[in-house]
Formats: sequence, structure tokens, C-alpha cells
Amino acid sequence: MDGAGQGESQPTQSIREATPIDVPPDLLRQYTYLGDKCDSYSRSSFEDFGLLFSTGAMAAWVPVSAQFPAAALGRWAPLTGFVAILFFIAIVGTRTLAKQALVQYYLSHIARVEASIAQRLAPADADAFAFARRWPQWQAAHYEPLMQRFLLLFALFLSTVPIVALWLGSGFTQAAIYAGCFLIAGGIYASAAGRLRGAAMGDA
Repeated sequence: MDGAGQGESQPTQSIREATPIDVPPDLLRQYTYLGDKCDSYSRSSFEDFGLLFSTGAMAAWVPVSAQFPAAALGRWAPLTGFVAILFFIAIVGTRTLAKQALVQYYLSHIARVEASIAQRLAPADADAFAFARRWPQWQAAHYEPLMQRFLLLFALFLSTVPIVALWLGSGFTQAAIYAGCFLIAGGIYASAAGRLRGAAMGDA
């Protein structure tokens, strides 16, 4: 009798533990949709980082402008090539920020959906829907410090290599012109990054 009773109680307990969390279907569909969109833009942003690496490596080689006839650009060919690479990288980087802005937008809506779902669940289950709500804290503690170091290394490479190459090969004037272009492009990118961070802190 005892063995039979235990055999009946164990399946009952397993069924009780396997009962799915009752999440409203409309909220679950919206949560899934927003999560898919966020993942898509995140993957695309990291692909852009690979593009930045590939174009940044070109700065250590002969500039693209060297492919033009010497008579077309003359001694300004190296500077033209480096500046073209610089602004191309700045354009790609700013486009990546635009994608990250969309990711931040979707995360803010996911956080609202998570809060609505959590209100309908038991306290023990509410933490299962906290991906977007916990992201701002994790971003500030871990993601931003890593990205700041990555951008610092990339900026040092993108500024030092062309400036030194131009100074040694073409003179101070071209090196100074490139340095000015670097400050302009870097300032525009930093301004866009600052606005994105401000928006993210506002949504936190």
C-alpha cells in the first residue's frame, strides 16, 4: 500500500511542478516579438564592429587614394586616402549607434511588458521576466567599461598611425589636417554616443 501511495504522489507532484506559468497570450506574443527585434538589431550592430576592424586595418596600409594616378592627387594622395578611410569608419560607427538606439527603444518597451507580466505572476516567478529591466544596471557595470576601452584603443590606432605616417612621409601640414579631421569626426561620433547614453539613462 505504501509503495502504491508513493507511486501516485510522485506523478502528481511532477505534474504540479511542470505546470507552465500562466502568462497572458497577448503579452507573451509582444514580449517574443520585441525580443526578436532586439536580437536582430544587436546581431547587426556586432557585424558592424567587424566592418570597423576590416576598414581600420586599411589605415595601416597604403591609402585607397594611392590607386589614383599620381597626377590626379599628387602629394595629397596619402592625406586624401587617410581622410576617406577616417570618415567612412565614422559613418559606419554612427550608423551602428543608430542601430543601438533602436535596440534601446525595444529594450525600454520590453521592460514595460516584463513589468506587466510580473504583476500577474507569483513573486517567485516574477524575476524570470527581468531581462530588459536588469540591463541598465548590467550595462553600466560591465558593458560600458569594456566598450570604452575598445573605443579608446581603436581611436588611438586610428589617430596615431595616420598622423605619424603623414608627418614622416608628407610633412607637418598634412598631419595637422588629418588631426583636425579626426577631431571633427570624433567629436560628431562622441556627440551621437552621448545622446544615446542620455536616452538610455532616461529610460532606466
